[in-house]
Amino acid sequence: MASIIVFTQNLKLESLEKYKKVIASNDKNVFLTTHFLFENERAYISGLFKNCIFVDFADYLTDEEMAKCDTDAYTPETKYEDYLHKMKELKNEIVLHKVLKEFSPDRKYILSEDLGIDGSVWTRHGFKKLNGTYYYTDRTPLKVRIRNKLAQNATLKKIYRCLRGKKNQNGNFYRPEEVSVAYHEGRKYVFLGKMSRIGYRLDIPFESSEQECERLNAGQYETKETCTYMTTWHEHGKCDVPDDDKYAIRWAQDGYLPPNYTHYDYSYVPKNVVYYCWDILGTQLFRNRNLPYEMIPFRKKLYIPKPVFPKAVKNILVVASGSGDWTALKNRSDDDIMVDAFVQMARRFPDIHFTYRCHPTWVHPLNVGVNAINRVHDYFEWLKLPNLTLSSNIPLANVNGGFQLSFSRSSLEEDLKKADFVFGEHSISMIDAAFKQIPFCSINLTKRRNFFVGINDLGFPKCSSLDEIANVIQSISDEEYQKNYLQAIDNYNRMTDEEH
Repeated sequence: MASIIVFTQNLKLESLEKYKKVIASNDKNVFLTTHFLFENERAYISGLFKNCIFVDFADYLTDEEMAKCDTDAYTPETKYEDYLHKMKELKNEIVLHKVLKEFSPDRKYILSEDLGIDGSVWTRHGFKKLNGTYYYTDRTPLKVRIRNKLAQNATLKKIYRCLRGKKNQNGNFYRPEEVSVAYHEGRKYVFLGKMSRIGYRLDIPFESSEQECERLNAGQYETKETCTYMTTWHEHGKCDVPDDDKYAIRWAQDGYLPPNYTHYDYSYVPKNVVYYCWDILGTQLFRNRNLPYEMIPFRKKLYIPKPVFPKAVKNILVVASGSGDWTALKNRSDDDIMVDAFVQMARRFPDIHFTYRCHPTWVHPLNVGVNAINRVHDYFEWLKLPNLTLSSNIPLANVNGGFQLSFSRSSLEEDLKKADFVFGEHSISMIDAAFKQIPFCSINLTKRRNFFVGINDLGFPKCSSLDEIANVIQSISDEEYQKNYLQAIDNYNRMTDEEH
């Protein structure tokens, strides 16, 4: 006798209590999640049920299988929403069949249909739906959902704007609110969105322009002969310039781009968009995908200085990346297992202080989940380890909408002031640390490919196990370690000067 219970971190665990008698199995109660359950969460569930087994999606997926989900879901004719749905469906089917084969359950339940779970896949195979209480449910007002849907179609947008008039007091998510202007070699550049993630990489001064913002919101655009419109990848939804060959649009790199991604997110781009990259590494993904790209013509070349190697590490900052359903290669457990790894490091090195910096986009309801950072906070509180704390960069989880995908770097600056070493998976924050003479090391504890391969190929250190992390912490003062690290910096700086 075995039960399988499927859910995500969006479920409030207290919801399981009312199903104790319904779910309970004498032999095995298998809890399958898209995230990785922390010790405190496992302890809570084990207090409700006997013979608990905890597994997550990533336990049943190989790198090859996940990559195949990405490629099999895509054709040039596939709409983006259909691509995402098919990719998730394929991934769920792989997990489902492997789990059923391993446990042969006689009782099957599903309590979540979000954060990586395609409910229809599971109900088709006899899983009974149970209702719980959740941290987030989509309560977007109908008129907002209509506006958002209209925003996906250029013709409907124009009709909607005419019906509503040039000014919209409520504002649409696709309408720019922050617009800046700069000039370079006689050409005008209009930037839409926040400068915080890209401004430090640009070598010309952009100035805020209310006049340009009003022109854009009125649908007045300048042609490509004299003007280029810019935004960042994370905020390209704010760029309302029509998909017309008359206009030049550039989506700028604003983070590290893994060259070995198999997902097709970057293929869904208007025909008049070209990607802007800030170095040769940033072009690799687009070259691999045969997508249009250019180097930013006024990019600021940033070189890594010689680091300050600590004689003994005292303060370690861990910078997390993010996950979501834009590629099958990412699992929400990826983030959790790195949290758990540094819990183990904090126990192993009680004289070192560890600060864990969750990525602020975790709280987006389609990424890791609105309660994602709170989970880590609760876990750390439960552990009560004096040398393990959570970074204070916790954005408000605005469950009524207005979710952000781009955040200011100011809180990162504060975290870096206290650190003498930085770990992360594939976060650009590690390079930001290096610019401040703080050495770093990347980590990949997953079963899938290393997304930081572009940087690691330059010679920067990497880890794939707890023992390797511990070894790096203990080896920072070693002559050989420092020699190799300095060579990696030299390789990076020479790469920065490359133009093609």
